Amino acid sequence: MSDFANIWLVDGDSALKRRVRMETVGKTFVLYEQLWRSEAYFFGDLVYRGKEGDSHVFGLEDGIKSRKKWKLGFKGGLPEELVPLLPRVKRPLISNIGMLVIAFLCLAIVYFAAS
Repeated sequence: MSDFANIWLVDGDSALKRRVRMETVGKTFVLYEQLWRSEAYFFGDLVYRGKEGDSHVFGLEDGIKSRKKWKLGFKGGLPEELVPLLPRVKRPLISNIGMLVIAFLCLAIVYFAAS
């Protein structure tokens, strides 16, 4: 798998979003860029972080290093050959509209309780 146009990486060292190429070997993957190669990562260490724009974003939590700013994004849909290896994409329990309704209900309770 090496779709250069749809995979991007933001590593914890810089804030640059870089287009990368992914090579998979079993349950691990390596990211490549021109004149740069990452270390090998396990698919089991990835955590789904949600959507940013039209990209599905995954974070890295391997329990060894703290990598809070590390992001791996797949623009558009997820590649079919990676779906069984990646963590399951979870939809939020409450959508933005649901949060808006809850906020208005809380405001109404506070308003009427103060009267």
